[in-house]
Amino acid sequence: MGDQGSIHAIALWDKDHAQSGCSTRLTVECHVHRHPLRACSSESGMRSSGSPEDQPPERPGGAAESALSVSFSDYVALSQSPPDRRPKADAIRRARWLVVFVCLALLATNAWLIVDARAHAIAQAALASTNLARAVTERVEGTVSEIEHILDGIVFELERSDLTPRVLERMQPILVHHVAAVEQIKGIFIYDAQGKWIASSEPTWDPAANNADRPYFKHHRSNPSAKALIGAPIVSRSSGEWVVPVSRRLNDPDGDFVGVALVTLRLQYLRNLLDKFDVGGEGAIALFLADRIMVRRPFKETDLGSPLPQTPLKALLDATPAGTADARSTLDGVWRLISFERTRNYPILVTVAVSKEEVLRSWRTASMLQTGWALFLCLVLGLAGLYVNRSMRRRLKAESGLRATRDALAQANARLAHMAQYDGLTGLPNRRYFDSRLIKYFKQAQRERSCIAVVMVDVDEFKKYNDHYGHVEGDQCLKRVAEALSATAQRPIDLVARYGGEEMVLLLPGTDAAGAVLLAQAARRAVVDQNIPHVATALGKVSVSLGVAACMPGPADTPNALLKAADAALYQAKKNGRNRVYPAH
Repeated sequence: MGDQGSIHAIALWDKDHAQSGCSTRLTVECHVHRHPLRACSSESGMRSSGSPEDQPPERPGGAAESALSVSFSDYVALSQSPPDRRPKADAIRRARWLVVFVCLALLATNAWLIVDARAHAIAQAALASTNLARAVTERVEGTVSEIEHILDGIVFELERSDLTPRVLERMQPILVHHVAAVEQIKGIFIYDAQGKWIASSEPTWDPAANNADRPYFKHHRSNPSAKALIGAPIVSRSSGEWVVPVSRRLNDPDGDFVGVALVTLRLQYLRNLLDKFDVGGEGAIALFLADRIMVRRPFKETDLGSPLPQTPLKALLDATPAGTADARSTLDGVWRLISFERTRNYPILVTVAVSKEEVLRSWRTASMLQTGWALFLCLVLGLAGLYVNRSMRRRLKAESGLRATRDALAQANARLAHMAQYDGLTGLPNRRYFDSRLIKYFKQAQRERSCIAVVMVDVDEFKKYNDHYGHVEGDQCLKRVAEALSATAQRPIDLVARYGGEEMVLLLPGTDAAGAVLLAQAARRAVVDQNIPHVATALGKVSVSLGVAACMPGPADTPNALLKAADAALYQAKKNGRNRVYPAH
């Protein structure tokens, strides 16, 4: 601060090694500089020369003292750093508990992940089976709906005409066409009121054939309902194949029973339909009609027509139109996730069941691998903890002696980070250093009621110089301009800094406006005398424009106002033709 001066210290480190350990010796050399500034005379137009002690820290290439400029009191504090007195046993105990905690946390996390993965696997399987049950239901309902549509058309044609041989003969090709066009239909048959065959899609049949004993025939004969009836699977008497009968009652104009129209659905078609869906090796898909098995995958003839036993699963199936359950099959004893759904228009129940063992198989494998990996990590952590424990015991003694040295070096390195005070290109102090010196000298001028001046310098047409000669030559140009300005400012307290780009600035403590203008003119001539070629200007060589501002700052004045005045003067110098000095008014 001002008349108190500043202290520069150089820290020199030396380590003396001995058998008992290592000790560190800190040597500090101190240089005390005072900076007295004489007030300037506005009438003489001269600047106070200052004293060599007012010189700021040397630029790069100077003495090493300025590179490590630190406070002496800081190093005193470093040399008195108290030793670490934490008990060694506490540190080791904390390390042990940390290892135990990490292992327990790892195992707990692993257990939670396993439980969550199991629930996720079951939820995904249930969702997939539900979607599959819905898809099978849609396919089955579409199949039966197409058959019912054909059956309705046949009944309509027969009921609006008498069942005469001529009408039946005309219907024969229609029946054959339907069988040929629709894949799932095995045959179409017409029976009279006594169950005798009177028309069929078959080319020939036994004239004595009679189906009055079939359950569907008995149903329609005694039930006046015109709705289609889907019966349990039966063996066809015409082909010997398993079929599902879909039939309707035939009435005369008076509503009396005159026969039955029958369309048989091939059971093999339903089996092929169910085989298209993948439910795993132990999965099952089944169609139920009136609580009896209509068809099931895997297929067994003995299962056809088997009733559902009275179990909680059957109660759920009866009470809910769609859902998912977890139960053991009464047919083969396999635990399955069962999704079920009823068709909208027919009394058919569709169930899709996936084996719980298959659903959780990949989960079990992944869980075993994951648990093994977690245990292996716990083992590694345990071994690492033992190693760290032993290492800590060996190193705690050495660390207590080195901790103070480490802290001192850390603070010294922090101060080295602040060494970047100079511009790497020109070697001048940079903007950051200039700002700090300006604030210091401005406050000093306020206290001492002395003058301070700032000269803003800008290289004329520097962009054109770069465009014409290239950036490498532009860098060299800036270096030479910096050298010329530095040679002009000869007092130790004068500061020449790079302000930014092609702008430079001169800080002149103890200098009034007239003295600053004289110095600025000398600086302008020094740059021109460098004779740096610049074909893009009228002068033909590099020149500079300078704006000068000086004041004797009062308590309300600020350094920023002085800078703005110098910058405005620089603008006027450039506006008036460049290569000139313009003082601020």
